[in-house]
Amino acid sequence: MAKPQKNPPYKLSPSKFLFGYERCQRCFYLDIRHGLTSPGTFPSIFSKYDIIHKQSTTGLRTEDISPDIPKGIFIKGPGDKFLESRDIDCGDGNTSYISGKGDAFIELDDGSYAVIDFKTTAMSSDKAKDYSSQLHAYKYALEYNRDGKPHLSPITKLGIIVFEPDIKEKMTKKNESAFGIIHKTQWFEIPINEDKFIQYVKEVTTVLGSDNIPNSTSSCPFCEYRKENL
Repeated sequence: MAKPQKNPPYKLSPSKFLFGYERCQRCFYLDIRHGLTSPGTFPSIFSKYDIIHKQSTTGLRTEDISPDIPKGIFIKGPGDKFLESRDIDCGDGNTSYISGKGDAFIELDDGSYAVIDFKTTAMSSDKAKDYSSQLHAYKYALEYNRDGKPHLSPITKLGIIVFEPDIKEKMTKKNESAFGIIHKTQWFEIPINEDKFIQYVKEVTTVLGSDNIPNSTSSCPFCEYRKENL
């Protein structure tokens, strides 16, 4: 159970936009305002993939991964440090701020930066756009950082790097007890629209600032479970 956030400013985790607010506003509200966090749905193996991706790319040129990625070099950047933005005034006395860890960072050849996310899956350009709010949140936290928190600016590119296991390729034996899997890479750039993101944050914060618990999404399994067991 998480610590309830009864009053503003509300701490907003970038990863809880797509897999929280956009999945079910009721569950999101109960999570933030009442600390009733829904069970996780991601197998731990994906956390291990994420570590491998970060360790394997830091220091590489982007063209070493894919020629489609904007030219630059992968940097550790803030690494595993928490990003945290200044408070965002959302009107009617409601405020919020962004807090979370970014996935990876690129120092581009023109001196600006890119914030990216690694995914181990198959993905379409439409699906990649679903991560826009998450990537914009990292961008905002880095450019409008709270004092003492990580800063990068200007951030001119956002995107997803997909590593998809290639089912046409056989595993390669590395040693007596280890095999490697070949992955295809793909780059999806996410257009930057900070005004739209701020409006989105204000919408989320308005929901949290209300004393009325939102309605459940009809397809939400957690709401169905609560209804059947409470």
